[in-house]
Amino acid sequence: MRIWYALTTTAFLLFLAPNGNSQTQIKTQEHSCEGKSDWEPPACESAWQANISAVFLGLATDVHEENVPIILDGENAQTSRLRVTFRVDEAFIGVSEKVVTVTSGGDLCGFPFTRGHEYLVYGRRLPNDEVYVSISSSTKWKKDAAADLKYLRGLPTAPHGATIYGTVLRYKTPQSPKGMFIRVGIPEAGQKVEVEGTSQTYEAIVDSSGKFRLSGLPVGRYKVLLNADAEIYTSPPLKSTTVDVADKGCARFFFWIDPFAKKESKTPDGQQAPLTLNPKAQDHP
Repeated sequence: MRIWYALTTTAFLLFLAPNGNSQTQIKTQEHSCEGKSDWEPPACESAWQANISAVFLGLATDVHEENVPIILDGENAQTSRLRVTFRVDEAFIGVSEKVVTVTSGGDLCGFPFTRGHEYLVYGRRLPNDEVYVSISSSTKWKKDAAADLKYLRGLPTAPHGATIYGTVLRYKTPQSPKGMFIRVGIPEAGQKVEVEGTSQTYEAIVDSSGKFRLSGLPVGRYKVLLNADAEIYTSPPLKSTTVDVADKGCARFFFWIDPFAKKESKTPDGQQAPLTLNPKAQDHP
């Protein structure tokens, strides 16, 4: 059995060494690819993630593929691992050389690089100076990277400070019984959003289009608080509202206020219900 890269597979890796040969054991249901995200974050967020230390634009000049033995759900299998030689055209973060070797795969999380294509690469620098790239990073073809490149090219002259911004909408209709219809939201204009830092709390007011923004914040950890008269969800679900924001970096949020939802802490199957962002919201009937 041969396993290629996975787009949505989730991963827990355990390294074994039978007979002196390193082999990876993977339990599919516990698998989580590095940098896994349920949405496409903006460049000002993805470039500063803890697992990202090398960002550059380059051409894949050579791609070498090798088969890697793994144990998948207790059975012998093979997956693909790529070693890709990149000519660096523009270096943004953590890259000074003109040629970089990228490794990807061997763990069900490989990015499908192709020789002759240009990519904006987000990766993690390894101790041997190679760069590891996961399918879950924000790596993409150059043709799809216009917004990312605009941000990255502007970094040298960008103002210092952190930015927290997002959207707050209120559902107009309840969820249909079978979830067949897309629910419509309207801007929650005038809603107050509190951003709690380590030494100071900041406040933003949602505008008529449902947007809020705080810029020039000190670098550090923040907790975003939203107090409403109904259940509050994030998109993607259960996105943490406590974030670490780097200099010239950002954190983006989508909040949904649902006046039709029933407040409950657990679902019937025992799973956690959608996140309420401020415990004060539970005080309302």
